[in-house]
Amino acid sequence: MQGPMQGFERFPYQALVENIVFSASLIGFLIWGIYLINAALKRRQQMQMQQRLLDKFSSAHDFAEFMQSPAGQKYVMSFSETSSSPRNTILNSLRTGFVLMFAGAGFLAGGAGGWLSFRIGWVSFLMGIGFLAAALVSYFLAKKVGRPEKE
Repeated sequence: MQGPMQGFERFPYQALVENIVFSASLIGFLIWGIYLINAALKRRQQMQMQQRLLDKFSSAHDFAEFMQSPAGQKYVMSFSETSSSPRNTILNSLRTGFVLMFAGAGFLAGGAGGWLSFRIGWVSFLMGIGFLAAALVSYFLAKKVGRPEKE
């Protein structure tokens, strides 16, 4: 059975380039993993802080008064801004797109796995391009709609 790269001549520094791309992809995956762990820990810490804040209220009346205050309204708005901000959604799509593209490039360059590595590499690479295209479209749509950015 012949692989997809069968018949191609290797250029002199191909092994070096493959090793560099593979190493860059591996480092990218490690950084992405560290980011995911850090985000999960931050989310958990924020949830614990919110739980402690809610535990401080002795009655529903106290909580209702807090919600009517400017500080309470700001507290509630912080939930909706983080989950529905177009900026965060676009940045997440960009991040995912670049990770998938570099992972795909690593699989393509690593090519030692034969046809499976080749196919996984192309699927991952094209999915990364899809995420980047979605981020680009979302960016232009957000600008066209004219939603004001809140920093």
